[in-house]
Amino acid sequence: MKLNDKQKCAVIIVILVLGIFGVGTLTFLKFRERGDLHKKLQDYLRQEQDAAVKIKRIPELREQRDRLASTVEEYADILPPEGHVQHDAFVNTIDSYRGSVVIRGAEYVPQAELRRDDAPVEGEKFIRHRYRFELLGTVPDFTAFVNKIENHTRFLKVDAFTIRPMGAPKNAGAMSPERELANADNEVKEIDVVVSTYTYKG
Repeated sequence: MKLNDKQKCAVIIVILVLGIFGVGTLTFLKFRERGDLHKKLQDYLRQEQDAAVKIKRIPELREQRDRLASTVEEYADILPPEGHVQHDAFVNTIDSYRGSVVIRGAEYVPQAELRRDDAPVEGEKFIRHRYRFELLGTVPDFTAFVNKIENHTRFLKVDAFTIRPMGAPKNAGAMSPERELANADNEVKEIDVVVSTYTYKG
């Protein structure tokens, strides 16, 4: 079939349009691919820069790790061993400091009663132990007792205490510790005190 000049021209135009469309589509796809590659390259450059910064910090982080390990060892040295926080052993330690104060009762404070920020964390190596003591004694005797506890060879801490006149209900507005200590006298008081320590599981 012979084509006249107009048909030949139309065919050529269609071929050119298809060719231009094909080249345009290919160019667009290549530009998009180039953009994706450029984005990946930028990501890799950022990762390389981050890695370089981290690599530079390695000596500093090693020093920090060594300092922290040394600090943990120091803490572990001043904390009592696990056996010393068991009920009888702990009460015997406190009893050795009581002087004229009478210990009427001692109980371990269960973990469930600790505030959320005091409760043990999964994997935590420092475990807090608390005991609640019921005492009878004068304020000066109690002050001497607290001083001996705070100066124990291992870490012990008096967390809280309340002082009440003899026979006063526990929840009936006990006088504040500051006021009681300021008005210290030689009358025997009922005293509740909470003592805590930590153990370390290496």
